[in-house]
Amino acid sequence: MPFSEIIGQDRAVDALRAALRRGALHHAYLFAGPEGVGKGTVARLLAQAANCARADGDACGACPPCRKIARGVHPDVLVVERERDMARAGRWEPKGGRTPSRDIVVDQVRELVDRRLSLRRFEGRRRFVLLDPADAMNPQSQNAILKTLEEPPPETTLVLVSSSADGLLPTVRSRCLRLPFAPLPAAVVEGRLVAAGRPPELARLATTLAAGSLGKALALDAEAIGSRREAVEEAAALPASDARAWIAFAKRRGEKREQARELCELLLVWLRDVLVRASGGATVPLALADLAGATELAAKLGPEAALRRIESVRRTLAALRHNASGPLALEHMLIGWFHHG
Repeated sequence: MPFSEIIGQDRAVDALRAALRRGALHHAYLFAGPEGVGKGTVARLLAQAANCARADGDACGACPPCRKIARGVHPDVLVVERERDMARAGRWEPKGGRTPSRDIVVDQVRELVDRRLSLRRFEGRRRFVLLDPADAMNPQSQNAILKTLEEPPPETTLVLVSSSADGLLPTVRSRCLRLPFAPLPAAVVEGRLVAAGRPPELARLATTLAAGSLGKALALDAEAIGSRREAVEEAAALPASDARAWIAFAKRRGEKREQARELCELLLVWLRDVLVRASGGATVPLALADLAGATELAAKLGPEAALRRIESVRRTLAALRHNASGPLALEHMLIGWFHHG
C-alpha cells in the first residue's frame, strides 16, 4: 500500500517521505501516539518504501520486497514484539523453558537485535528493526538496546512504536527522532465503522469511546460496549458510606489491568458529561446520552467535585499505563471520590 492510503497522519508521513526522497532516513525513530492510529502500519510501510523495487520513495505493495515485508519474512526487516506473542507465532522460544513474558525481554534484544545486526544485510537496500510495542520493553531491555540506538550499523534504521512513549527511559527517548501521531478525526473513524457495516448509532458510540483510535473502535462491538457501560453504571451507584463495596468493586473490575484502563477511559467520557450538566449546560448534547445518571449526579456533585473526579480518573489512568496494580489503583481513585468529591 502507498503512503497516500494512510489517513489522518499527514505530518508524520510527509516527514518520512521527505527523508526517503533525500536518502536521509534517521537511524532511530520513535513513533509516538495513541493506540490504533496507524503507527505500526506506517513503520512497516516505511520499511517497504525504503526497499521497494521501484525505488521512488513509496511502496508499491506488489514487488517481491514489499510482499516479503508484508508477510513478515524479509530477512532484513526484523519485527520484535512481546515475548508471549512471538512465542505463540513460533518465532521465538524463551530460554530454559520458562513461561513467555508479556514484556519484550533482554534476551530478545541481545539475540534478535544485537546478533542479527552483527550480520551483513542479505538483500535489502536498508535494514529495519521494528519494536512494536516498544513500551513493552522492560528496563533491562531498554538499557540493553541503548548502544544499538546510538550507533546502529550503516544503512540501518530502528523504529520504536509506542502508545506510552513518556514511560520509556529518557535515555531511550533521547536517542530517537520522535514523530508524533495524532488521534484520528471522529468523522474518519465513524465513517470507517459505518463502511464496515456497523449500525450508525453503535458506530457513533464506539467512535466516542475510542477517542480517535480506529483500532479500538473496530474492537468495540455491542457486547464490549454493553460490558463497559455496565461497569460505569456500577461505579456511579457505589454508596459513599460503604468502603467494602468500593474495595469489592476495585478488586473485581481491576483484576485485569487492561479492563481497568478501559473502565477509566469510559469514566472520563461519562464524567465530562456530568461536568457539562453540573456547569449548567442543559442543552449541550452529551457524548453518552444513553448512559443513565449524568444529570442526577451533576445535581448532587456540582462542577468542582465533578472536575476533581475527572482529575482523579486521569491520575488513575496514568498509573495504570505505568503498570500500577489494577485493584489498588481503582481503590485509591474511589477513596478520592468519596472522601473529597
